[in-house]
Amino acid sequence: MPVIRGRPSSKKSVFICGQPRGVFVFLFSAAASFILWFTSGTLLFALWAFGIGFLVTVLHASVRTPNLKARLNTFREEFRAVWRNYSEL
Repeated sequence: MPVIRGRPSSKKSVFICGQPRGVFVFLFSAAASFILWFTSGTLLFALWAFGIGFLVTVLHASVRTPNLKARLNTFREEFRAVWRNYSEL
């Protein structure tokens, strides 16, 4: 193991990417916090979207009219009968 001689390193400051260590740590932690905050907000938005979509689907299924196609066909036939009566006048 090599022996390091000279002045103690307590007076030297550490530079990372040309910035003092404190500035680099602050910028890096701020960037990491922003990225985590942004992605968690996006995930929260996606969870709300899925939840609302599921709620609307269940609500629509619960108030849906049963046998809607048959009711529309009946309405169409009634409308044609009334239309024929008006055209005969």
